[in-house]
Amino acid sequence: MSKFDVPEKVLVASEKILLRDLLESPAFCYWAVSSLSNAVQAARYGCEDPTEDEEFLQFKIEKMLNCIPKETKRACFKETAVQVSNNKNARAETAQRLSTQYRVVG
Repeated sequence: MSKFDVPEKVLVASEKILLRDLLESPAFCYWAVSSLSNAVQAARYGCEDPTEDEEFLQFKIEKMLNCIPKETKRACFKETAVQVSNNKNARAETAQRLSTQYRVVG
């Protein structure tokens, strides 16, 4: 799995955000658990020759995630799936509405 270069400006700004902030936020908690769970799974199978630091980071994240009950993780996955579906439907409805608002004369 290749890594992309995160701009330094983003890395600096990220230092002001804690994982705890995301987990305590109603807007981000489901996404944080879902993303981290998926990332741990992907790292297991897609990260060729991880460094010791990378393996240790994966271990720490997995250890933290193991403290979350499976039912809670399932609820996070379900909630994010619902949100993705709702967003997709809203975009489709908006596109449909916009396409019927304008008449092309040609």
